[in-house]
This record gives sequence, structure tokens and C-alpha cells, in this order.
Amino acid sequence: MPLLNLGLADYKPFRVDAELVATGRTCIIGSSGSGKSYTVGVFCEELCKNKVPFVMIDIEGEYWGLKEKFEVISIGEGEKCDLRWDEISLEDLAIQAPDSPPLILDLSETDDPKGKVGFFLTALYGEISKRRVPYLVILEEADRFAPQSGERLKIFDEVARRGRKRGLGLMLCTQRPSLVDKNILSQCSNQMIGKLVIQNDLQSVAQFFPERGLPTQLTALSPGIFFALGGLAPTPTRVRIRQRETTHGGITPKLMDRAVRPSAEVLQKLRTSPIEAAHQGSVTPHLQQQQMIKVPRSEHTAIVSSATQPVGQIQAPLVGGHPGLPPLIEREEVPIFIKRQKSFPLFGEEEQVTSVTLTYRPLIEVGVRTRSGVLRKKFETRYMVLDKYTGRIVDWSDTGISFRQDGLERFFGLSAIQIEALKALEPGKDLTLIEVASRSRIPEDLVRRCIRVLEARRLVTSVKIGKAKLVRPLVDIPKVQFMESPLNLGVVSASPPKAGVEKEIKEDEIREVVKGSFEGSDVDTFRPFLYPIYRVELALKSRRRVVLLDGRSGRNLSEI
Repeated sequence: MPLLNLGLADYKPFRVDAELVATGRTCIIGSSGSGKSYTVGVFCEELCKNKVPFVMIDIEGEYWGLKEKFEVISIGEGEKCDLRWDEISLEDLAIQAPDSPPLILDLSETDDPKGKVGFFLTALYGEISKRRVPYLVILEEADRFAPQSGERLKIFDEVARRGRKRGLGLMLCTQRPSLVDKNILSQCSNQMIGKLVIQNDLQSVAQFFPERGLPTQLTALSPGIFFALGGLAPTPTRVRIRQRETTHGGITPKLMDRAVRPSAEVLQKLRTSPIEAAHQGSVTPHLQQQQMIKVPRSEHTAIVSSATQPVGQIQAPLVGGHPGLPPLIEREEVPIFIKRQKSFPLFGEEEQVTSVTLTYRPLIEVGVRTRSGVLRKKFETRYMVLDKYTGRIVDWSDTGISFRQDGLERFFGLSAIQIEALKALEPGKDLTLIEVASRSRIPEDLVRRCIRVLEARRLVTSVKIGKAKLVRPLVDIPKVQFMESPLNLGVVSASPPKAGVEKEIKEDEIREVVKGSFEGSDVDTFRPFLYPIYRVELALKSRRRVVLLDGRSGRNLSEI
């Protein structure tokens, strides 16, 4: 059963049944800026991946970015469209739709959008009724086509009520659920509900929260955070929508550098009539020599990673920035992820969050080059992440990071030969120096010196029986789960912690550990970067404590 991967819920991937969406009734609701269209785009990407046929009724021309990665056919008047409206027959298009790649009907520059949509959907409904195959209709700005009051397209009533039996699914998207036909909205058994602030809209979605009532945080949800309900989740579940893989055409324009003409030039052009301008030229000679004035970029331009880009933000260059990843959790959301303590286990006063500070932890991505394959004839580079301060292995996953205990950090400061001597030892078994030398192929006198260093570091223990010295390891060589490809980092507007705060692991130290731990390997790449961590201070009466949270997953990282 194909699944649509939409994002994260409770630190785990949030996936839904593709068939549930393809033939069901789904509504995606959120006010302007909530990430509603972005979320619809993620749905479309997942539908394309799983080869689910659909038509996107695109009111604002926002979904052309799907063409960057997926095979879709767009009809409209824009330059990015494959076909123009006057080049096609809507009836033929509807007949061929079930056998075609996904369709995008771009209505942003066309006349009579309601007429075109009504004619196409009526023909499509008839075709699907004959063939009984799954097909999904996605409607942006549903309140324009199926309003609670005023002129509406009756075909939507028919699709909402009887389309499921024929295989025709429906996804409604709107900023104003209070303006959508209640009969159609009530048919939506799958819901994604984002931030809403208008009272009438909040009341209209209350029907989807029958047991516990409307969540108090619904009016303050960050962009890209939605509640999944109905068939999508057994109980209301907060979902953080994943990053889009294609361009989102509905991004709000940001402040950028732009050229602005000097005021004298503008005034001169306004004072000059069109006829005079034709004879005199639009700009006087002395003004042509003036340089253009620059409006500086806003200091608050959003800086995000290309790895996991939050909804509603765009990637932008930053002079003087550092490689890293931005937080996916807003500062205001951090308290939600804190498990509060109480003065008594089951009752009593609950501790309060007194401060939340965003910090960045320096990590290192290390590319390890080694031979691969059965015959070990070719080289490949695989990747691991280490903490730059402690050298601990950082386990990396889609649900955040965790710091391993008793990993490679014990070996920093050792030479590759000393680590190789340690590897030659066998857990739970005593070996003589001659046996260690034989296994490691290191001369016995050098093995003896290595063992002395390892004993001083409490990595091995030894006992002397007669003239023979027997050695046994006290630690295991850790197993590393390498990543097949490097991280897709962006740029963050953060400064790394001041040098000298903690001892930093150097590249030469890592190289020695890699060469000693992994046979025939060496460091190929060494890339420091910054990872977001929230430092949260809590208070309960006179008690104080500090919690560290992963800035991308909300996971507790107090054991750094």
C-alpha cells in the first residue's frame, strides 16, 4: 500500500495511505501565511511519486514548480504552461485525464475560470463514472467555487456526495472555511487544519474536534504546522510539514537589494509630459551621470538551510554566515516539547519556563574514504558526524540527532598504530604481546610501547604470569552507521561559540582515529557546521534546571 510522506509528528515520519487521499474527501485549511498552499504542494509531490493521477485547479498559478522534478502537464496562459486554453478541447482533456500525467489547470490569467472548471469537471465526472478508476480533484480557494452563499458550481455537490463510489476523490483548500458550503465541508473525513484567527472560521472547524474542543494553540500555530484529523490520524496530531522538493510558487516576496532612482530623476520624469519626453529624452544629462541608490537588504531576511526548509521561508545568501542548519521549531513552540516536573508526582504546582535561548553546537561531518565491494577494488566515501568538542559520534536521522556514549571519543589522542594494537585484542580473552604482534602485524617492541599507552588511558588491563604479560581490552571498537551521502547544508546567520570555551577536536586527531579504527581508510573530507540547540531554563519555586532541546526535532539532548 503506497504511503504519502508528509512530514514529522512526535519526532517520527508522518505518512498517510495514498488510496485514502486519492478517493477520499480531504480539506486543507489555514489562514494566509499558515503554509496551506505549501502543504498542498507537498501532497502533490507525494502523489506524483506514487503515480496517483490528479488534476490541480490552480487559481493563482502557484504550482508550476512541480514541473522541475515530475512529469505534469500544465494548461494556461503563462510562459511555463505546456498548452494554452485555446489549443485544447476541455472535453477531450477530461476523457484523457485518467490516462495522462497529473494536470495543472492554471486559471491565473484566463477568462471565465468558473465556466472552464465547471465544464471540465462535469466531463471528468462522466468519464470516471464510466470507467470507475481512482482520480483526485484538488481545488484551491474552494470558497470561490463552492461558497456557502452566492453562485456556486453544482458539480462540486455531486462530486462530494457521490464521487467516491465512482473513484473520484476531492481535496478542498481554503483560507476561509466559514465561507465554504457546509454540506461539502462536512463530507471531508480527512482534515489538515493550520493556523486560524477569525472567530467564524474557528467555529466552522470545531466540528472536527468533537471530543476535546478546539486546541488553544490553533490561533498561534507557526507556518507549516497543522493538525491532522479524521482518517489521517486517530486523534488530533500536530504535524510539521516536510520541506518541498520543488519550487513553491506562492512564496511571499522578501526584501532584497534593488536599484532606486534618485528623487531628482523621478521628479524630473513626472514633471515632463510624454510628448516633451519624446523630444528631450526621459532623463536630463546631469542626472544620467548620477549613480543609482541602493536600498539595503533587511537584516531580518530569512536564512534557512537547503536541507530541510521550513514552510514560508526562502533560502537567501548571507555574507559572513556559517555552514549549518536552521531550527525547524520556532522559539515560541519550545515549551510544548518540555516535559514539566511538578512539586508532587501527580499534583501540585508545575515548573515554568523562564527563558529559551537558541544556541548552535559545532559538529563535524567527516568523509571516510575506503575500499568497497567484494573484491575491494574500488574506493568510496561515506560519512559520519562527530561532536566538535567531545568527539562523540552523532547518530543522524530524519527525527533529529543523538549523541552516542563510549564511542570514538575515547581514542582521540592515540596514534593509528596504538588503535590497531587495541583492535587486535579479543574481548574477554587474555593475549600475550607476541599474539598481539602477530594479529596486528606490528613489531613486538612497538606493541609493548602501545600497550603501555593504552594501559595509562585505561583502555586495556594486563597481568604478568611469569615472564609473560597478558593483555585484555576494557573497551570495544564502536560500530559506526555511515551515511551514504554528505549532508545538504545551508547557511545560518549564527556565530560559532567563542574559541577556547571547550577543547576542540582537530582534523589530525580524527585522521589518526579513522586510520586506526577502519582498515585501509583515511579522512577524505572534513566539514565543520553548526546545529541548532535550544537552551531552556525552568523554575519551580527555588529549584532551577536546564534542558537542552534539538532545535529541529524537539528531542531532549541533555546528555551532550
